Amino acid sequence: MRMFSESFDKSPSLQRTWHLLLNMSSFVFSLVLIYCIYRLFQTYDWGQPFTKFLCFSGLFALVLVLFRHREQTDDVGNPILILESLFAALVLVLIFARMVPAYGDFLFAAPTVDIGYTTEHAAKLLFIQGENPYLSQSINIRPELAPEHRGFHYGPGMILGYAAAAYFPGIGYKLTSLVFLAITAIALCSLVAGCLASKSQNETNSWQVRSAVLASMVLLFLPERLWYEVLQVGANDIYPVALLLLGLVCVQKEKWVLAGVLMGLSFATKFSPAAFLLAMFLRKDIRLNFLIGCAIGASPLLVFLAWDHQSLIENVFILRFGLNFDSTSLYSITPEVLHVLFPLTQLCALIYFLVRNATRTLSIEETVVCFTLLLIIIEVTFKEIHANHLIWFYPLIALIVALYRHKLFPTK
Repeated sequence: MRMFSESFDKSPSLQRTWHLLLNMSSFVFSLVLIYCIYRLFQTYDWGQPFTKFLCFSGLFALVLVLFRHREQTDDVGNPILILESLFAALVLVLIFARMVPAYGDFLFAAPTVDIGYTTEHAAKLLFIQGENPYLSQSINIRPELAPEHRGFHYGPGMILGYAAAAYFPGIGYKLTSLVFLAITAIALCSLVAGCLASKSQNETNSWQVRSAVLASMVLLFLPERLWYEVLQVGANDIYPVALLLLGLVCVQKEKWVLAGVLMGLSFATKFSPAAFLLAMFLRKDIRLNFLIGCAIGASPLLVFLAWDHQSLIENVFILRFGLNFDSTSLYSITPEVLHVLFPLTQLCALIYFLVRNATRTLSIEETVVCFTLLLIIIEVTFKEIHANHLIWFYPLIALIVALYRHKLFPTK
């Protein structure tokens, strides 16, 4: 064993081969782990909070380990990167070949989940009938809701984004979601390419960017739950997520006002997860133009606050914070006396990241990682862990793993 160790230390070719195996194993292991976690998410749609907790814990650990080894060099040559990109392209084709026939027909059907059909109803009320969706008593008529909470439950940005649903019921809604899904994919590719290109300008990096973009596409479209939520039942979380990713692209290009507008509009659409990403920008060198853009983007909230402030606050904010827990959350399997630990955990995590980032220079990669880790903590300690929330995480995990996919195992 000692002789092998000495020969290994003296042989650059052996070291190179070993590092290559580690890097390739990192990508394969990450892909397999994510696939298994996503299959569990698909299988356990409702209830099973401990299973969901374990799944999120696996993603949390994967992101943390990949980011910790981010400084190590990718010891992968062009031939391997070409092979990897061809493999990723094949997997992507297989995903589309399986998912499109299974879910394509739902494109022409109206949304069946409450967050979908209430959005369609709200758009009709606003754009066709000229009524305030937050004052309506017929959007959410569930008996467990108090009368003041039976209006539209999401921000006015959601109604604006799905305006086509008012004029083209069913297909207008689903086509809008497909557009936002395409925007998410394009923004993801732009972020991956920009992050990698900023590190190196050599020819090897060209292949690295291409293979990483393909890897990100595989990781984005890998989860069947994404197809099910967007196409079959009609969840609309892809819209605020698309806005956040576009905002990050603008930050990458230093278009601060536009970045702020997009992120502010995402907050005005669905305040979570946008609020937690915006918290990652609270640093000593925060740009004034960015804050101005955020105010402009969030302006739809001001319009509806002026129209009827109580109905908006009751339906969009108070209802969210006053939710009762359900069987999807850890609350349901935790003694009541310990429930106070969940909001305390959220608060401590938020304070930690705020303090950590306060004096640091803004970095897209670090911001996305911190945002993802914080969002996982918030999600697993929330009163609901619903399947549409998973849409928030798919692009973030895809971005992180595409950037650091060769860095799971230390090579030094």
